[in-house]
Amino acid sequence: MTEVCVRSFAKFRDMFGAEKKLDVPHASTVYDCLILFAGQVPAAQTGLFENGSLKGHVVFMYNGERIDAEDASEITVEDGDEIVLYPPVSGG
Repeated sequence: MTEVCVRSFAKFRDMFGAEKKLDVPHASTVYDCLILFAGQVPAAQTGLFENGSLKGHVVFMYNGERIDAEDASEITVEDGDEIVLYPPVSGG
């Protein structure tokens, strides 16, 4: 198993909690981790996913670098990695 930390900020922190450690199978992707996260934190299902796909307007960070939702299924996580979630930002 591989341990990954999922951290949430802004309104996601209120919805999902600040931090959750996940034990995921070896060779899991960021997408796999987020599916597992949403299974354990029901608010994440509607906050992060739409029709089974990650919402493109959510900000995803992996080990300090921003990644696109489409890339989440291509990135394999390793023990100690961090996924950070930020809600969409609006300005005016």
